[in-house]
Amino acid sequence: MIKTALCSVFLALLLGVQSFALTAFEARDLAKKQVNDTARKSLLQIYGKAGTVGVLPMEWQILFYDPYAAQDGSMVTVSGNAITSIRDGYTQMDQFRVFAYKQEEIIDQSKLKIDSRDLLSILKNSSALKDVKISSVNLWLKKDDSGPLSPAVWIAHLFGPNAKGDKEVEFGYARVSAQTGQVMQLKLDLKAVGK
Repeated sequence: MIKTALCSVFLALLLGVQSFALTAFEARDLAKKQVNDTARKSLLQIYGKAGTVGVLPMEWQILFYDPYAAQDGSMVTVSGNAITSIRDGYTQMDQFRVFAYKQEEIIDQSKLKIDSRDLLSILKNSSALKDVKISSVNLWLKKDDSGPLSPAVWIAHLFGPNAKGDKEVEFGYARVSAQTGQVMQLKLDLKAVGK
């Protein structure tokens, strides 16, 4: 009886945590409230690192072009459904950067149609991943190339349980259009997950 009650409480907490997780676009909209009008219109990137709860990231880093900030960049971090930090300068995720951010890196937000939850559905429904368990993903929304007309793409690093089921391993990489949902590139190592 006590075990059942504890399991129910744990499950409720787990589901409650998931319900507070925002999608990438919801996190972007929350982050926009923390930056100036110029930056609000000037999205550069969104990055979500694979979390330990649920498939989609629980924390998002939203990078804006901001000519009033150091190196023309401001980054707002959203964890769950709350702002946890605001920084400016060379804030680009996991990459060394020498030059200031540029206007040609700005994403046309009016053309963004595929949110993080949509992206996950697209990947799970692809024939190559039908029978593969995706346990978590790293997601990165950015321009495909430099230049004002370059489209925005989602870069997804896919993780799943290894063949033994005792740890999580990266088994795939995908590049998907953020405008159309077209899978432009999909590289999989299904042996890593025992397929």
